[in-house]
Amino acid sequence: MPASGAASAAASPVCVPGAWTQPVRAPVVSGFRTASRPGHDGVDLGAARYTPIRAAAAGTVLVARCDASTGDCDRDGSPSTPGCGWFLDIRHPGDVITRYCHLASRPAVGAGDPVTTGQIIGVVGSSGHSSGPHLHFEVHLHGERSSAAAVDPEPFMADRGAPLR
Repeated sequence: MPASGAASAAASPVCVPGAWTQPVRAPVVSGFRTASRPGHDGVDLGAARYTPIRAAAAGTVLVARCDASTGDCDRDGSPSTPGCGWFLDIRHPGDVITRYCHLASRPAVGAGDPVTTGQIIGVVGSSGHSSGPHLHFEVHLHGERSSAAAVDPEPFMADRGAPLR
């Protein structure tokens, strides 16, 4: 395998059918509900622009759309722009919902589409309320997309064999 192919393979998360995987292989640069960001219902993974984002587990896409006050998610946002920018939510077995925010462009899947563990669903960007390229990743329980149902993605993913760090 050429060196570039080996590097790409090393950077790709390992996907086991029916299991969970990292949505991107990148460090957590902002944690869940920190003292400085108590309303931050997910974690930010500091990945380079256009890094492929993978479905953390098999499921069905609930929504895939632009969420920005400007209505234009095809350009970088800023800390003063509200919303997730390009984002999608996926429902997984057990009524778990994962959310992926700040994509660079329209998600590669649409509402109602089935996805498999590790399937590429979009690429990292900086749309919406964002200060630079990263993936904002959330996990919600009980089939609810609310702050009350959000759980810390780090222990959740670690418990499923897909640690984010």
